Amino acid sequence: MMQMINSYIENQVRNADPLELVLMLYNKAISCLKISKKTIEEGLTEPEQVKKKAENLSRATEILAYLQGSLNFEKGQEIAKNLNEIYETLINELVKANMENDTEIIAKSIEILEDLKKAWEDVRCKIVNSKKS
Repeated sequence: MMQMINSYIENQVRNADPLELVLMLYNKAISCLKISKKTIEEGLTEPEQVKKKAENLSRATEILAYLQGSLNFEKGQEIAKNLNEIYETLINELVKANMENDTEIIAKSIEILEDLKKAWEDVRCKIVNSKKS
């Protein structure tokens, strides 16, 4: 069963356009942050809970670093510069959240990522609509 799921996800990634890949990365980062937040809220009394929190925060941070590294400053200019600053700030905040088990920082990070994801979804809609015209 897991093999089928992994094949399905792999196929989605291979066939996605760059904008879809960005949205997939945002979804995964948000999901990881929600898991981390919930794990902290439930209490970090067992080593497995601490590991789960840290691994998910680390995954979200890695995704942000990947997004940051994929920015094209030549084409993106001001937008790329702004996204770079946002990603850098989020990465630093998530490191802090991991050390301090701060769910407020995680919640704010989720909110920012959801806003960014919505902006990218709006871009996708405009592209789709312009192709129809």
